[in-house]
Amino acid sequence: MFSRYRVFALAAGCLLLNSVACKQKVNHAPEAELLAVNEADSDYSQRLNDSSALRSAVPLDAGSEYIDVRGVGDSAWSNLKATTPPASGMASALRSFDPTGKILKGDLNFINWESSVGTRCNSYYGVDYAFLSSPQSILDAFQHGFNLFGLANNHSEDCSSAIDIEGQKTSGAIASHKQMRALSHQKPMLWHGVGYSGGGLSSPAVLSFNVKGRAVKVVFGSVAFQSWDCVDSTCEARIQGLLTAMKNTQGDLKILSLHSQGSDAFNRGKKWSERFVREFSGDIVFAHGPHTWAGVKVLQKPDGRSGVVFHGLGNFMHNQVAPNPDNLIGRVLLDSKTLQPKQVQVIPVLNNAVNVDVVLAPASKALPKANMEWTRAALSAHKPVPIGFANIK
Repeated sequence: MFSRYRVFALAAGCLLLNSVACKQKVNHAPEAELLAVNEADSDYSQRLNDSSALRSAVPLDAGSEYIDVRGVGDSAWSNLKATTPPASGMASALRSFDPTGKILKGDLNFINWESSVGTRCNSYYGVDYAFLSSPQSILDAFQHGFNLFGLANNHSEDCSSAIDIEGQKTSGAIASHKQMRALSHQKPMLWHGVGYSGGGLSSPAVLSFNVKGRAVKVVFGSVAFQSWDCVDSTCEARIQGLLTAMKNTQGDLKILSLHSQGSDAFNRGKKWSERFVREFSGDIVFAHGPHTWAGVKVLQKPDGRSGVVFHGLGNFMHNQVAPNPDNLIGRVLLDSKTLQPKQVQVIPVLNNAVNVDVVLAPASKALPKANMEWTRAALSAHKPVPIGFANIK
């Protein structure tokens, strides 16, 4: 992610972490991220969905018939390169956007967390923008319904020297790993994307959630595609191992968070997102990174069932992100008995970093391209919520 005028500077030299591993951040212009979603993809010309007349838009209170999975893009609450994080404003910002809890609270709710998590960062890498958010912000997001946290992105390793939950010096990603581990021991949340550089980063996180009277075992992975090395977070070099492990792990739903930094990385990540469904039997991909939405696809899994890919969610609740009009809440409604996806919804949102809130897009707002035909509708919350929806065959 980049902030208002984000441009990465070339890291001076090479910093050792754990052993001889070297992390560098390279020159990167923000325009490349926005250009990344100028997709010319013939697959979007296909129309795979059933008629909207067969099933109307599922309301925000989905009921027992459906398992409701939702996802939002780049989010966090941080000051710029601060030694300590600010007190969280996440709770009040989420309440302002969604006072009734209807818009964001499905059964499984994903958020891309674009920041280190901890209480202190003594130094940052040589980049213009770097973030540290409080563990309280994670708890605030959890209290508003978020229970799937993606930590692998181009801010995973912003902090070069952190203080962990035990008071020891370590990398920012390892400090985040320890904080998230402690939080998830207290709360039923699933997270992935930061940790020690051994094999654990190539293994998914797994947790069974009690959803509408049944246990739903979720297999979750988070990975970043970028143009520099990473050490203590899950990057592109681990994608084959991670997806293979996810395929081989028994579970009811397999969900992937995929972040990309720059046009080339977006295109590489896009291919792997689709392979996750088509080859690795994945169910849902929430992709993000370009700070604007990208296409939505329903793809066929090896067993003939369907999977859903959101190629770009854009931004959501991040107080360091420039205002941007093209962001999504992605929503997948699955049959509660068969876990087959029955409907896909997109809720366009306009983020506003100046006042640190997110407002709903007007009903006239254009919708992202898809290999489905969107039907417009309005759902009921504290105000009408304009959406696009498509039924899945």
